[in-house]
Amino acid sequence: MSASLKLAEQYFTYSNQSDMELIATLFNKRSTYYSANLGFFIGKSSIIAMQKAFHEQYTTLKWTIDHIAEIKPDVIKIEFSFNGLLQDGTEQQRQGREHILVYADQIQHVSVGL
Repeated sequence: MSASLKLAEQYFTYSNQSDMELIATLFNKRSTYYSANLGFFIGKSSIIAMQKAFHEQYTTLKWTIDHIAEIKPDVIKIEFSFNGLLQDGTEQQRQGREHILVYADQIQHVSVGL
């Protein structure tokens, strides 16, 4: 398994733990993040602030990797399932697609929903 695939899996592991400190270690000040639902975020601090706000909406959340592949060197495509319980008790379930670009052993870009 490539280092980029391992890094992408780590990202999902840390996200399932809602561990913002560990998630932050995977990004740098030039990392970018795009979500079809949330828009663009530039830099580690902006990405972590968005992630923190997202995670705080839920009492429980879990992403499951349904399929993962390195489609080009350092470009990871992930198909995932998400299950979460919002603070108001509403359950959410959805499936999605995410691309993670890795550069110099860190996440350079995340694109969710494309």
